[in-house]
Parts: sequence; structure tokens; C-alpha cells
Amino acid sequence: MAFTALPARPIADISLPPRVAEKSQVHRWAVILSELGGAERRACSLVSRTLRYAVYLSAVYILERKYHGRRLDSLFQQYSRNTSNLWPYLRFREREVIERHQAFSKSFLGMFVKSPSFDPMSAHLWSSPDNERQVEVALRYVLTRMWFAVSVGAYGHDPSTWASSRIVDVQEIVAGEIWQIRTRHGETTEMFYVLEATCEVIGRPVLSGFAGAIDQSTLRADWSTYVANRLSSSPSARPTTLLDHIRSENGEDYKWGISKLWLDRISKEGELGHAKQLVAKRYILANVVANSISGPWMSTSAMAQEFAGLPRNNGIASRPKIPSTSLYLPSHHHIESVHFATSKNEDLHPALAIVQTPGREYYILKDNGMQVGCEEEGVADVWVHILQCDSQGRVL
Repeated sequence: MAFTALPARPIADISLPPRVAEKSQVHRWAVILSELGGAERRACSLVSRTLRYAVYLSAVYILERKYHGRRLDSLFQQYSRNTSNLWPYLRFREREVIERHQAFSKSFLGMFVKSPSFDPMSAHLWSSPDNERQVEVALRYVLTRMWFAVSVGAYGHDPSTWASSRIVDVQEIVAGEIWQIRTRHGETTEMFYVLEATCEVIGRPVLSGFAGAIDQSTLRADWSTYVANRLSSSPSARPTTLLDHIRSENGEDYKWGISKLWLDRISKEGELGHAKQLVAKRYILANVVANSISGPWMSTSAMAQEFAGLPRNNGIASRPKIPSTSLYLPSHHHIESVHFATSKNEDLHPALAIVQTPGREYYILKDNGMQVGCEEEGVADVWVHILQCDSQGRVL
């Protein structure tokens, strides 16, 4: 679930500062005023210049109490906390939280749960304290857990766990690709490393602390190497991305498993083309063979042989000393095109897209690229109920 960035109003200095002899009292008053309501602060601002100035500075203490994090720290590096009027920025952050709550409650995910007690993340995390995209990634993780519970099953576990655990922290590890998520269910705390595109889990850290650093002993060797290489790469060098590790057939006609002709065509469609390409990349990462992401490491050839039903060679000599990340994509998941409307040009449900592969069409969730239906059967009945759409993916 992506959110449109809200415009932030410019920050100016507070006018009419108090006399020098009274400045020492301003911050003391500001702390007190930060605990009062808006009406009380407005009344105090009319008493004297000192109290007026303290009312403006009280925004600093409200921000520190409610929105502490790297975003606020960055702001304080740009603007003086002693002279800046931060009320416009405070209102911006308040509006941001409200609009994200509303967007979630109106989404199919929020409406499906329909429980007033269901809140997928901590109150502080709703403000995206460290990164503007924390809420987006947290909700994608909730969606992916829901997808696995609905489409794959719970494997003997409580299928409602996804809706009862709360996300308490989300931190970016590799820019645009890998995040760390911390959840709490009752007294149990869990941490996961997930792919940004799909929020599938690639590993779990040891719960010795909650720092964002990767511990190589907790990830599969190929993922540890990939993360280490990305974190140590020069900022000026073009980094090797996850999509560069896609292994598939027919590289002449497909890039990352996506038709080169189609990529060239949508590059001329502006924002719509960018949105389609983003969905296509999520579909690719969502449909690589399972051992590409988690489970025992397998080479590309071993995954291809197993997928084809052939016996694979488990010889030690065939395994490299340091396994490399290989994301094997079966050729039937190659993408010819992505569409946000039906063949009759009728709009799909906002959460859906259609992916055309060489053999058939698939209905997928835009936000994580995972399948909810196919060309022959349409959208699966369970997802028709969840999304409130018809079998062709149109809103009811």
C-alpha cells in the first residue's frame, strides 16, 4: 500500500522574540505548554511575548514526545529548535498519520478484518519515525502474511496469528530491497528480514538486541554475502540489484524475466508505465522458485532440474565455497505485459493487476505480486469475497 507524499509547508523563524532577560524562562514554559490543549495554549499566547514565544516552541516538545526518530533528527539538523516555528511541521506529521490510518481502514485489508481491536502496528510506527516508507512496508508485510494464511494455509498453526501479532518496528537494511521487521504477539517478540518487493521472509536474526545490523550467522550464506556486498559498495558505483540475480531462459528477449519490448513500450507511458514496471518486478520476485528465497540453498541448475522433475546432483564438488544468490524464475512466469484494466478496458479493482505470461493470464495483488486467480477460473472465490470484486476482478 503506497501513500502519496503530503506537501510540507516551509518552516520560518518565530517572530517577536522575548527580551534577553526572559529567554531563560522560555523553554521551561514551553515544556509546560506542550502538555496543554490547543485552546489553553492560544489563551496563553495572548498573555505576554514570553508566553507567546513559548507556545511556538512547545511544538518542539510535542514532536519529540510523539514523533521521535531519524526524520525528526534530520529536521533538527536543518532548523534551529530554539528559533523555528515548527507548528506547520507538527500539523503535517499529524495529518500524515490520520490519512494513513484512513487509507488503511478503507482498504480491502482493513475492511476484511473489520475488528476495531485490530491494529497492525504500534502507534509510534504509524508516524513512520525513521523512514517515510515504514508504514508502506509494514502493511505489505501484513498483506503477505494474510496471503499465505488464505492461499497456502497455516500448516497446523493458528491461521489467525497474522491478524493478532503487531508490528513494532520496521528498519531498512539494504536500500530499496531488504528490511528488518520486529513483531510482538502477546509476550513473544520475533524479528525477520524480508524483501521489500514482496515482504517474503529471507531470514531471522538472533534476538540479542534490536539494532539494524545484519548478523551473518542468522542468514543463509548467499543472503549474508549479498547484503555485505551491497552495504560495502561504493556510493558512486552502480550496485548489483536483486533483479540482476534473476536466472531464467531466453535472456535475449527478456530482462529480469520481463519482455524487453514491453519495457521499452511502457517507458513512454510516464507514471503509469512506472507503476506497471513496479508491479512486474514484484511479480517476478514473488514467483521465483521457493529455494531462491529461503530453505536450503540450491544452485540455479539444481532448482531447474528439480522444477523439471529431474534428479539433481548433490555432489559436494558442484557447490561453490561461497554460494551466490540465484533467483531462478521458471519460463512460464516470464512477463509479456501488465494491465490495470480488463481486455474490455474495464477498470480492475484498485488492488489488482493482470499479468500476461507466455501461456496464460494471472490476476495478482499489485502490492506484493502474488497470485489470486488465473485466466481460466478468474479471481479465486475466497479472494472475490475478500476484495469484494467479481470473478473478472471488477469492483462490485
